[in-house]
Amino acid sequence: MNQDRYGARSRRQKLLLGLPPALLLLVVGGYWTLLSWGVIGDTKSETFSIIGPIIAGFGVALGWVVLQRRP
Repeated sequence: MNQDRYGARSRRQKLLLGLPPALLLLVVGGYWTLLSWGVIGDTKSETFSIIGPIIAGFGVALGWVVLQRRP
C-alpha cells in the first residue's frame, strides 16, 4: 500500500480492527484444543485436535502482529 497516497493507519485503528479477531481465534482454537484432549467434556475429537492448535496459533500470530510497535 502506498502510504504517501493513502496515509498510514493509526495504531488505535489497527488495534480496533485486528485485536478482536485475534482474541476470537485464540479463544476458539484453545476451546477446540481442550475439547479434543478431553479436558472439557467427555468426547475426544481427532479433527479438533488438528484444527484447534492451528486456529489458536493464527490467533497468537495475528495478535503479535497487531500489538507489535513499528518505528
